[in-house]
Amino acid sequence: MICVNCGDAVHGRANSRGRGPDIAWYAHCHPCAALVADQMERLDALPEGSGVALYRCRTCGDHRICRTSWRTRCHVCLDERAAGYALAAGVRLLGRIPHDLALGAQMRRFAGLTPTDAISVRAAAEFQAAVALGAELDRRRRDGWTDVTGDVHGLPWCGERTGNSSHGTWGVHERCGAWQRLRDRACPQCLPEPGDRSFAALQDTSYLLYLVRHRGLLKFGVGGARRVRQHLLAGAELVEVVEGRHADVIAAEAILKRQKREAAVPLRTWRTWRMPASFGVGTEVVRAGVPIRLANVLTNGRDVTARFATGERLTGT
Repeated sequence: MICVNCGDAVHGRANSRGRGPDIAWYAHCHPCAALVADQMERLDALPEGSGVALYRCRTCGDHRICRTSWRTRCHVCLDERAAGYALAAGVRLLGRIPHDLALGAQMRRFAGLTPTDAISVRAAAEFQAAVALGAELDRRRRDGWTDVTGDVHGLPWCGERTGNSSHGTWGVHERCGAWQRLRDRACPQCLPEPGDRSFAALQDTSYLLYLVRHRGLLKFGVGGARRVRQHLLAGAELVEVVEGRHADVIAAEAILKRQKREAAVPLRTWRTWRMPASFGVGTEVVRAGVPIRLANVLTNGRDVTARFATGERLTGT
């Protein structure tokens, strides 16, 4: 058996002399486990007795669900010991750049590089993990649910979901305001939600990347016209809406999350701002002074802000 992160051989059972603790479903050596021991911060958001907890990465701010008796790590962030198998998805993605220049531009924006900078294998692997995470969560996202967070088996090392095992997907149902595990997309306290969608089928359909403002905060996100209107009806002000291919919108959201991670409003201050209910607990929320231009991350999108502001129906769910 090998450490999933660095490829070194490990022996024995988890937490033995020859093997560190298992983290996020995979075996780790002791040095790799120690490197990420404090990577995730536990947030006391989920109901007591649920058996799982919500964690936030101290580096990028992304969230992950994990059983309280287990250990986890960020879906996206790798580290200086990541090697071999852990970087293979990045190697594969870099091999596509000569045939897909737009993909290379997306990765450079994600990594904060100039158009002429070389893209590291680690940056490419983290971009692939971020897009895979966005796609998995969007597959479960529905109007009426906020702060959808899950546990994707295989990330950050594989670049895609590799197993059905999961600690579950949770979100806040706006109608009742409760954190709940998403089972069959239905809230047990409310009427059922619409059926499932396939990301593969959606990737070429139109989708929205939006930016709204409320008091001293900006909120960005993805969804359909109904999602944007929910924010406006809750008192937010429209700033910008860009329409593009579903797959490109998901990638653009991952880029924004990475670019604005240091500007995210700390959890402990969110409630003091009296945010609209549609903002949930403040995922993808930054202070209003932070410069955001959606067209800079969704470069092949179409600005539909004016059309939306006039009340004309946009393409989307």
